[in-house]
Amino acid sequence: MRVQDLPISDQAKRVLSENGYDTLYPPQVDAINAGVLMGKNVVLASPTASGKTLVAELAVLKKVLNGEGKALYLTPLRALASEKYEEFQKYSALEKPDGHRIRIAITSGDYDRSDEHLGRYDIVIATNEKADSLLRHKAKWISDVVLVVADEVHLLNEAERGPTLEVVMTRLRKLNPNIQLLALSATVRNAAEVADWIGGSAITTEWRPVPLREGVYSQNEIHFKDGSAKTIQPVTGNAIMDISLQTIREGGQALLFTETRRSAVEMGRRASAVLRRVISPREKRSCEIVARGIRTTGEKTRLSEILADQVSLGAAFHHAGLHSAHRRMVEDAFRDGKIKILAATPTLAAGVNLPARLVVITSHERYEAGYGRYPISVLEYKQFCGRAGRPKYDEYGEAVLVARTEEEQDALFENYVLAEPERLWSKLGVERVLRPHVLSTIATGFAHTEEGLRAFFSSTFYAYQYGPRAIGSRMADILSFLA
Repeated sequence: MRVQDLPISDQAKRVLSENGYDTLYPPQVDAINAGVLMGKNVVLASPTASGKTLVAELAVLKKVLNGEGKALYLTPLRALASEKYEEFQKYSALEKPDGHRIRIAITSGDYDRSDEHLGRYDIVIATNEKADSLLRHKAKWISDVVLVVADEVHLLNEAERGPTLEVVMTRLRKLNPNIQLLALSATVRNAAEVADWIGGSAITTEWRPVPLREGVYSQNEIHFKDGSAKTIQPVTGNAIMDISLQTIREGGQALLFTETRRSAVEMGRRASAVLRRVISPREKRSCEIVARGIRTTGEKTRLSEILADQVSLGAAFHHAGLHSAHRRMVEDAFRDGKIKILAATPTLAAGVNLPARLVVITSHERYEAGYGRYPISVLEYKQFCGRAGRPKYDEYGEAVLVARTEEEQDALFENYVLAEPERLWSKLGVERVLRPHVLSTIATGFAHTEEGLRAFFSSTFYAYQYGPRAIGSRMADILSFLA
């Protein structure tokens, strides 16, 4: 299917053509056939880089350019909201039926305002928490929203942030029963269940534009899921650096996922020490220009100096503690191929578009105070893997776990490489989590009685999975506590 054949305006087709879009990927064709441009609710679960964002953009353009109303694009992170805002800018010159151009806004900060000025915009990109705040403050323009895109919808499974997304989606559906919902994710095992909850259809596919090879490293060799193996030359005395260095010599880049901000900085330091010996004079000059930009932009701190030193040698780290301008410069330099090894915290896996030939998951465990060390979920592992392989640049992507022993190698293969991602389960039922959402439902007038509360929460994903009684039985205790 070609873009020129889609039921969208000619001006939208022209912009898409100018940006290199011609033929749709298979998952995009499936979404079109499922009625995403006809107002149908859809859950699209397909690997990273398979074209989910374009499906969202097409659905948004169809609604806005037809003059049907506003579109709200939900993301879990501010960095991801900023990225989507930049991507939508290419449509800012398009005209609506009233002759005015499309207006795009981003909102992610102050949670104490209704931001009524956003009513002047056609496309609003917001974090889930900001959207929750807007609903609590009864922003009038929300009633004009006819399409909601819920990006990274697998976050429904997260104990801290999942309930907020779930309640936002439920409230928006209550406000406008005819609202269209488009839920996107790279990894949803029970996509059909989520689709049934929102009254739509599910599209699940493993199709990727760049084939993925998942494997486990042990004793100078990577064993891949397809049965093949790759010998790694021990050069540096550090397995992660050896794997990365070999990929760089083959013309690729490496993305290293670390546990913490501190470990990302340390991994970037190790990478810069290794690259010092192999980076060419031309590449070094290119990197020094980026490093100079970091030193002269934004606030000068010890962290920015460490980053600039690493970048000057072709390495870098990436985490939420960096100045936003520095983070953007690192991302751009990595996309341009100047930075060869990037060490990042897990937040980078949550949607920011930074693929690499090689992804190394440096640890399959996390530490949490009060709990100790625990293994990451298969779902999180698959999110990391999704960053492997750059479309148009790489013929394949490699995602590698690092084992310390032969026994651990077998365990990592069984528990991650060969495993299915976990099903999504609503986390709204925990009383301390549910309590503030009950309070805001009352305060914003979504419910005036206990029966009204039960009716509202019976529409949540939690009630869909466990039955309305499961959540209704907690209401009396929560209301007693709030009183």
